Amino acid sequence: MIGLMKERPPFVRFEEREMGLDPVATEKEGRPIPRVVVMACITSAGSKDEHEKPVDEWLLQIKAKALRGEYPIEWKNHFELQYSEWRKGNELPREGTPVKTWAMLTGEQRKRLIAIGVTTVEDLASYPDTNLSMIGIDGRYLRDTARGWINEAKDKGTNAKALADANVKIETQQEIIERLQERIQRLEARLDGGDEAPRRGPGRPRKSEEAA
Repeated sequence: MIGLMKERPPFVRFEEREMGLDPVATEKEGRPIPRVVVMACITSAGSKDEHEKPVDEWLLQIKAKALRGEYPIEWKNHFELQYSEWRKGNELPREGTPVKTWAMLTGEQRKRLIAIGVTTVEDLASYPDTNLSMIGIDGRYLRDTARGWINEAKDKGTNAKALADANVKIETQQEIIERLQERIQRLEARLDGGDEAPRRGPGRPRKSEEAA
């Protein structure tokens, strides 16, 4: 459960906002031109509170924190890529198993979860007790279902790895046995092939006697 409850990155979306007039564009066009600012709308995992910051300012802040080791570098990289894709008109999916395709939910449950920013099974599994009421009366049940589903998947992965490791060990041991068998066969062949010194026949004098 410790690994399951590790901190999840916040849910971030980007939105264009009009903030007053753009003085340079207004003077150039001779008519009021609004100043458009892209805002990063940030919701911490398991929270209902959304905080907003100008995206350029926010990205600089998390980059500085990441360089100091105060912010996960993989989160920083993900949000930079997410913003880049958003500007191209693409929505970068959140890391994890999307609740949109999770077979354990009904269509109505999916809509409720997505409406409060819970877009992955992993986000649902890490949802805190204090905010379960945001999901609905079945919030605890859905969260526990998500945790059980993730644990089962981890157990299957662990068992599969253990089986693969055992197979590799068996194959290695078999190779060692085969090499030992080959060495034994070569040794037996040498012994059976008469590599030993020839024995003295009956009645044949010893070398010392022949020399005398």
